[in-house]
Amino acid sequence: MAHSVQQHLSVTPDAYDAEIRRFIPGYDAMLDEVAEAVAEHRGDAPHVIDLGAGTGSLTERIARRLPAARFTLVDIDPTMLAQAAGRLGAVADRVTLREASFDDPLPPADAVVASFSLHHVHDPDAKRALFARIHDALPAGGVLVIGDAMVADAGPFAAPLRRRWAAHLVDRGDTEAQAYGRFAEWANEDRYFPIADELARLAAAGFDQLDVRWRLGPIAVVVAVR
Repeated sequence: MAHSVQQHLSVTPDAYDAEIRRFIPGYDAMLDEVAEAVAEHRGDAPHVIDLGAGTGSLTERIARRLPAARFTLVDIDPTMLAQAAGRLGAVADRVTLREASFDDPLPPADAVVASFSLHHVHDPDAKRALFARIHDALPAGGVLVIGDAMVADAGPFAAPLRRRWAAHLVDRGDTEAQAYGRFAEWANEDRYFPIADELARLAAAGFDQLDVRWRLGPIAVVVAVR
């Protein structure tokens, strides 16, 4: 799937890090939780794939937490990978950049992480297949850690979670109408699923140890251990 953050969010890649914090509640806490989960399950010197790596902010966070870790950053957007290369210059000897899609084969790894990237996979069966490919790339005890929005389209939890998300946007300068307008615009490219659905797909892909590690309203960190 081709993806351009500049077209999707109407920001340039170099402005992405500031804007993502305006758009996403608890963004830094989410990154910390993902990094800590990798350290707890695959500490010391793991090989970590950052899937949909963007500007490399998650890799940078994990690299600080695990100074001996090695990283493969996968992203379809070359401009984002270029931003990541600049950001990660101090650890360039531990980083491989790979321009590829979610459909391409994954190399073996000890951990796979994804921060606000897997919502670009719209089809439930395609996402289950992606989880299966990730499962196959991991050894026994390997871990997948996902940080993303996990919100239903309808049902008793959908509206309250979107109200909380809208309140975050309003606190940062949007009107309520603008906040809900963003949700409608993002829905042209993003698709969020409730946590229960994501856990079910992970289980169907072969992950038998699952946990919701952290949650702040619509944003969650899910850990799946092979």
